[in-house]
Amino acid sequence: MMEHIAMPQAAGRICVIRLSSLGDLILMVPMLRALRASFPSKEIHLVCKLKFAGLFDGGGLVDTLIPVKRGDLRELVELRAILGRAGYETIVDAHGVIRSSLLFYSLRAPRKIRIRKDELKKAALILGKANLYRSATSQAQRYAELARRLGADIREENAGLPLPASALRRADAVMEEIGRGSGLPIAFAPGARWPTKRWPAEHFARLISEASSRGLVPLLIGGSEDRATNAEVARLSRSAPLDLTGALSIIESAAVLKRCAALVTNDSAPLHLAEAVGTPAIAFFGPTVREFGYYPRLPASRALEMALPCRPCSRNGKRPCPYGTKECLASIEPARALEALLGAIGRMRSPS
Repeated sequence: MMEHIAMPQAAGRICVIRLSSLGDLILMVPMLRALRASFPSKEIHLVCKLKFAGLFDGGGLVDTLIPVKRGDLRELVELRAILGRAGYETIVDAHGVIRSSLLFYSLRAPRKIRIRKDELKKAALILGKANLYRSATSQAQRYAELARRLGADIREENAGLPLPASALRRADAVMEEIGRGSGLPIAFAPGARWPTKRWPAEHFARLISEASSRGLVPLLIGGSEDRATNAEVARLSRSAPLDLTGALSIIESAAVLKRCAALVTNDSAPLHLAEAVGTPAIAFFGPTVREFGYYPRLPASRALEMALPCRPCSRNGKRPCPYGTKECLASIEPARALEALLGAIGRMRSPS
């Protein structure tokens, strides 16, 4: 297990601040790998929310993880005192929000850099439907740029997530539960933090039923907060998917996804977790768009969406649908998703 908080004085420390969310922390993995490879003698400390700390268990990406439990002002003041005693050579604000800024601007270090964000362009696209983006830059590329600004050599923004042996053993146990000789395992992640980003449960259920009828083996994954959503999908499905909701840690989920042929998901963290272990994803995009930087990146992955004049309506899906219909997602038919899923499997199995 990684060290938490204890930070004896040493030279050559890099502090990376990224409090949340899980998807962003996953997309930041290539940056951390580049820092580790380029500066092997330096300590890398990461400040993030405690509930996401498991992503980095056993991977060797960071030397010290500094967990944030609440993220309120009182905790940030306490955290600032702890960080101030560490004597950082470099501080990286990879979040660029008010809370991370309070830490970034109040701490001293010879070198300090912040992520460059396109908030004005994003607001123009959401509020005025004026697309000021010259191109769609992935969030992983934005993190990679931070590493380059520090002089790190980053050659591959898709560099994978390290998986500890314990997580791989848990994944093997899941595959044994499915049974040898069964069809290809396909993971389904119907949950998302915001309801506006969720493809309808009945669509997921129909797709799972169609996939099962073709010999594929469906698995339901998600955190404990996804139990109600996933249970509804399982109830509506004609098949009986293996329900792993809330049964796996973050890193165990990644290991299970590595064993799967594909993932079907919303615009949420499982998309990036699957791609971080090389598994293609079929992802549904409604209130958000490619320009925001969270589209699938693997060649075999696919984003499914509808061209509607109301899109995008939200920066992250938090806002309810302004029309109350969620047409952007509801109008993506299960038949289209099945075609994309079978295509992704075929591309992964075809010789390159």
